[in-house]
Amino acid sequence: MTEPMQDVQQVTLSTQAFLILCRLFDGCYDDMKQQESMQDLVESIADILLAGVQELEGRETKPRTVTFPLTLPQSFLLRRLAHEMLARVPEGQEDNMTSWLQECVSALTGGAGAYGTPAT
Repeated sequence: MTEPMQDVQQVTLSTQAFLILCRLFDGCYDDMKQQESMQDLVESIADILLAGVQELEGRETKPRTVTFPLTLPQSFLLRRLAHEMLARVPEGQEDNMTSWLQECVSALTGGAGAYGTPAT
């Protein structure tokens, strides 16, 4: 899937939130991959997340944050997955997992206005 360069944003997450996002995506990967219309999008996200995980594994000292590029469709799909998982958290149950999911949703939402629109 080739996207114009202006449609790419850099997303930064804490390392733990990034790994949670990777696990979430991995858990849905097979089902999403079976949908023919989503195959290219799913594969492109998998490539990006896998590259990030490999970068983390290759480092002796783990960074506090991970920054990776996403197109609008990639960001939208990951945000939707994180938001759906967050919606399943029982009300009043605040834990680290919930915080990391909220971080994912926030980071993936925060850049949505950056596509083609200068910040003011």
